[in-house]
Amino acid sequence: MRTLHDHLNHYGVARIHRWSPIRGQADRAVARGDAVRILPGVVAATGLADDPRTIIRALVLWHRDITFVGKTALLLQGLKAPGADRYMDLSRINCVEAFSMTRRVHRPGIRVHRWHMPHRYLTERDGIRMAVPEVSVLMLAIAGEWEWVCEALRQRLVTPASCRKARKSLTRRYSKSEVDAALADIDLNAWSIPELEVSRMLRAVGVTGHKPNRKVWAGERCYYLDQAFDAEHVALEIDGRSVHGTREGFEDTMMRSAHLDRHGWTVLHATPTMVRRNPRFVLDWLASHLHRRHRPKNIYPESVLRRIMNGAQVA
Repeated sequence: MRTLHDHLNHYGVARIHRWSPIRGQADRAVARGDAVRILPGVVAATGLADDPRTIIRALVLWHRDITFVGKTALLLQGLKAPGADRYMDLSRINCVEAFSMTRRVHRPGIRVHRWHMPHRYLTERDGIRMAVPEVSVLMLAIAGEWEWVCEALRQRLVTPASCRKARKSLTRRYSKSEVDAALADIDLNAWSIPELEVSRMLRAVGVTGHKPNRKVWAGERCYYLDQAFDAEHVALEIDGRSVHGTREGFEDTMMRSAHLDRHGWTVLHATPTMVRRNPRFVLDWLASHLHRRHRPKNIYPESVLRRIMNGAQVA
């Protein structure tokens, strides 16, 4: 017969039922501080109790209908976390989120909602139930976790169209206005926070004729432009220091701009700091390169533009 020590050494967690033969061992281990009751009827080795992998195993053992959602689900579905250099980097999350039809629990590092979700919004991988990526992305957008949303869009885990198809998954969980606002920003298809801020500003002032992350060919080379105005052959690029400020990034950016210029594109380079400090200047600079029909229709003070970039709605 396997002992509690065997379970904790192999899995890090153990399920303790009322008549479990290792229940007494679990009680003594908890009393000594060698194990903790991570969930009702589930104990984990003390040193592993805060590890997201341990929490995931504990939730799967705790109840058969546990379904993961949010950041945890996205990582399990192949998303590389923002700023991570490898896949399945669960250290990037501080709370494992899931839902169940019959259970609800909120503990440090664990949040389980009592929800029912139609089967079409669920998927399974390696025996672990998860919500489809669009559900997690919508929830994170409503919660303001835009870094994760932008990364999911950049890595093509979801698209704005697929997120729209999943909106009914959140019926009676969030208000219609919250879902509408999240989808409106997801529709901007931004691949980073600075791109999202610029897209919000362009939308608010009425700039038209642009496509986000537009795929264009410059000879035999293919590039994605942050904001591409096809009629004018003008591109607005938001160049962050972390990517474009390195030696290799700088060289790649210059070569990229040269190729695009050679094939008729005018590339306007702005930095996130430049946009946040001087949004009116960036708008005027961009407008000077656009046809009249695509220029801004609304004028706002810089303080209002900054609030718009941070997600505020214009009355």
